[in-house]
Amino acid sequence: MPDLFSQIPPVAMPEVIPSELPHQRFRLGEWVRWFQVPNGDYGRVIGVIYAQQASCIATGLHYLVLLDERSPSHEICTCDFAFEEDIEPLDNSSLERLQGNHV
Repeated sequence: MPDLFSQIPPVAMPEVIPSELPHQRFRLGEWVRWFQVPNGDYGRVIGVIYAQQASCIATGLHYLVLLDERSPSHEICTCDFAFEEDIEPLDNSSLERLQGNHV
């Protein structure tokens, strides 16, 4: 199995951290999918951080998602950060359809 930490996208600490952080919409272990991405990647939330993405100025909550082994991008990326507004929860019936079996 590849080293997961070497595949985590870069983030940086924001210059100013607010006194109150936003409430998390997604819980650790929750199944989510990217709904604005044509290939339909999905996986489980394995972490959440308040940071600034290194590749663009986007400060806020970032969810670390471990892609399911059947997710389209899994072969090239086993985990990825997601912005809260780019993902949505997966219900059991949608997850079963994506995985082709019963959870």
